[in-house]
Amino acid sequence: MKIKRIVVKNLFGTFDHDIPLNIDEHITILHGPNGIGKTVLLQMLNSLFRSNYYELYRIPFSELTVEFNDRSKLVVKKKLHLEENMPHVPEDNTSRELGFELLRPSKKKQLYTVKPIDIGEMFSSFKVEHMIPELEKIDENTWVHFTTQEKLTSEEVMNLFSDRLPQKRKDEPAWLKNALDSINICFIKTQRLLSISYSQPVETERKTSVMPSVVNYSEELARTMQQKLAEYATLSQSLDRTFPARMLKNGERPDTSIEDLKNELKEMEQKRKCLIDAGFIETEEGIDVDELKEINEENKDFLQLYIEDVKQKLSVFDEITEKIGLLIKIINCRFLYKKLSVNKKDGFIFTTSENMRLSPTKLSSGEQQELVLFYELLFHIEPESLILIDEPEISLHVLWQQQFLRDLQAITRLAGFDILIATHSPQIIHDRWDLTVELRGRDNEEIPDSR
Repeated sequence: MKIKRIVVKNLFGTFDHDIPLNIDEHITILHGPNGIGKTVLLQMLNSLFRSNYYELYRIPFSELTVEFNDRSKLVVKKKLHLEENMPHVPEDNTSRELGFELLRPSKKKQLYTVKPIDIGEMFSSFKVEHMIPELEKIDENTWVHFTTQEKLTSEEVMNLFSDRLPQKRKDEPAWLKNALDSINICFIKTQRLLSISYSQPVETERKTSVMPSVVNYSEELARTMQQKLAEYATLSQSLDRTFPARMLKNGERPDTSIEDLKNELKEMEQKRKCLIDAGFIETEEGIDVDELKEINEENKDFLQLYIEDVKQKLSVFDEITEKIGLLIKIINCRFLYKKLSVNKKDGFIFTTSENMRLSPTKLSSGEQQELVLFYELLFHIEPESLILIDEPEISLHVLWQQQFLRDLQAITRLAGFDILIATHSPQIIHDRWDLTVELRGRDNEEIPDSR
């Protein structure tokens, strides 16, 4: 399932926006002046498909329609819900019910209503500290945020962290759950350079820390590479242990010529070089296929089974080496006077043009933004997802902004997802104005053309 069109009415009580998505090109760009709702539209989509009803209550709009490529539509409407002791409408919109409608061709309309959330009742159903480890409860309505040492009320906790708290309703119908689960959303926000980490509680003490995302992702990549190597080792042991028995059984195999086997060995050597470049194995002497003079019809079966086993072993690394290779290619085409490589021990390794080792934290803010964003796209996103990117131009040089879409297109071809971007930058759009949707005011007034 893919989203084909998004329509929002009365956003901030002022704007109506109709946004067709470029499904064929996989990239759609929201462009327009400050205050017209670009970022909020991304927040609305993220909140809807993550069942973050509280955030939807807070955003002022009257109707949101999401049209899918199967011609069905999911409509969210806000309805006023006043209690008897509530003489006027609160400014924060939390008194409004959310009405959901699913419209499908030739099928009956399906309806569901979510009443305003009672925060106290919601918090009593689970331990907030388990969902948000950087919080500690002081009393029924007060929390301490470890990272900032701020004291927060329950309402402030909801305002800051509602996207990390479960808001599913017991009476939520299957049709709504299926509709929301049909789209996997990932929201890449403007704050990308810091990550929260925490340690498991030791007795009564729990520690949290803020670390640069480049450090966090470097360590994560090293762990991922080590996991792949462990998977490779387990498979290798299994194949090696059964190799003699499988060889002696001499089952039927495709009749492959000796020349074809030599070509396959050359391809394996090329793959081994890719694994060296990706940091999985150290440089070592490989097989010189041209020196293999003893291949004949008698030992051909042995070599053929050996090649089949090696192919199966190396296939463990196929996906991750392709991703690492593209990340290294993009970064090394952009960064000046420094080079990125990776290995299974350290993750990211940066060296200067003088061959000096450079910590990822010593990269400029623009370099860190570029590295973090592309790493997240390559390693954190599931295929067929919809990625929401807010202001990718932050800290990027004009030339990097102009090259951004080409890098993004290379990643979408590999990863297979769709992207919706909110930007102020005409340099990000560069020569692809055909991918843009320009947001305008209610009366469709002209916006100054930044081209």
